[in-house]
Amino acid sequence: MNNNRNPNMGILNYETGKNKFSISRHAPSKDLQFFIRHYWLVEWDLREQPSYSQEVLQHPGVNVVFQRNNSYISGIERRKSVNVLQGEGQIVGVLFRPGAFHCYFQDHVSTLTDQVVNISDYFTLDINTFEEELFTLKNKEEKILIVEQFLRQSMPENDKTVDLLNEVIDEIVYNAGITKVEHLVDQFGISKRTLQRWFNQYIGVSPKWVIQRYRMHEAIELIERGVDMTQLAMDLGYFDQAHFSKDFKAAVGKSPKQYAKGNN
Repeated sequence: MNNNRNPNMGILNYETGKNKFSISRHAPSKDLQFFIRHYWLVEWDLREQPSYSQEVLQHPGVNVVFQRNNSYISGIERRKSVNVLQGEGQIVGVLFRPGAFHCYFQDHVSTLTDQVVNISDYFTLDINTFEEELFTLKNKEEKILIVEQFLRQSMPENDKTVDLLNEVIDEIVYNAGITKVEHLVDQFGISKRTLQRWFNQYIGVSPKWVIQRYRMHEAIELIERGVDMTQLAMDLGYFDQAHFSKDFKAAVGKSPKQYAKGNN
């Protein structure tokens, strides 16, 4: 598998969506690289167009999302999320590395799974004042600067388990042969029970879920390219197309054929 992954993996029907909004991603400063995967900034102007619903299959990392009058912390969403864009707006998002939000949270991140919570419940922050300051700025780099200042105010100690879990997830991402948890057990010499416990505590979902999610990301991209469905199911480690179709529909809400038809 190519290590140069499409940065838009997980954004469903991205070719349509990119005409409705713009998204850019920015690396964190060196002192925050342990915790932050990247910052993502979205802008849209649909004042003369209908609202647009963008569907996303989330990556296995907690997001802190800043938006006027609607800022929040989002745990991992196991099903697809739907973001309705209307009028004019912008978002400044912080995607944490898998497991790294645990260092700030100091509790089982699984309690945040499929949950949206207030930022001020977990950080000392006057959110209204912060939003006003953040969205008065026009320059993306200035926005990122004050978000980083906020993150540094309560920056915790590094936890070496986070690095280990990211090694495991990188193996899932870049090795298409990883289709079940037992492959990780063999690869890393860590018991299945320990992996499950660490994933639950630090990431919020099971290792099996992470494997399936990244295989679904790959499936979506390949379907959009028009690959053969039967071969795709085999390549992703499924015994038959029926099981693949069932998992795909559970994640995306459509069968692979329906999704392919919508992209033609």
